[in-house]
Amino acid sequence: MKKEDIVFSDWHRWVFGMAPPSFTGEVALRALVLFLVMLVIIRLLGRRMKGQMSVSELAVVLTLGAIIAGPMQIPTAGLLPSVAVLVAVLSMHRLSNWLAFKYRAVELAQQGDLALLVRDGCLDLAALQRQALSQEQLFGQLRNKNIVQLGELRRVYFESNGRLSIYKLPAPQPGLSVLPRADAPPPAAEGPAQGQRACATCGHVPAPADHAGTHCLRCGAENWVPAVLA
Repeated sequence: MKKEDIVFSDWHRWVFGMAPPSFTGEVALRALVLFLVMLVIIRLLGRRMKGQMSVSELAVVLTLGAIIAGPMQIPTAGLLPSVAVLVAVLSMHRLSNWLAFKYRAVELAQQGDLALLVRDGCLDLAALQRQALSQEQLFGQLRNKNIVQLGELRRVYFESNGRLSIYKLPAPQPGLSVLPRADAPPPAAEGPAQGQRACATCGHVPAPADHAGTHCLRCGAENWVPAVLA
């Protein structure tokens, strides 16, 4: 389109674009046809497409959107080539799922593996770094699960679909609060958490017999906060 063709007062271009007005009805019909085809394709892709999507499934969805955008609105684009591409994407998705089912290496390459983020109330800082997940991002997800402090947790797994699997200890131990610093509970005046400190970096709560000066025995940090129990 040439720049001299762009006129501010050209209401026809504003409303209909460069296509004739009759193409508006064709767009509606094209959208209906592609919508019905997409319903069938997504139904055949499997139930997981309706739930939490993996990386490969998200890529499929984005590809589907790119495929249907052109033939839905461009007058020179036909419907049949796009339907053929949609069927090809469906076939590739089914093939990749079959390969992932047969071969563990293919599954790991497509979906990734789970990561252990919390072990017995302490953060695995290396795992957090590998997953590009900050402490505050993890704490935010734990707060959504009604977790108050790390001492409640035996294991926290970061699944390949982005969700957390949480396993609690039978009896909570004093640990690092996951609440924002402004809302953190005050130091315990009595009970098991009285006088206990937690490393603000990894959540380690040292025993009275531990001697490492001001350094955390797990991560070497020197950032301490009062441990909490509830």
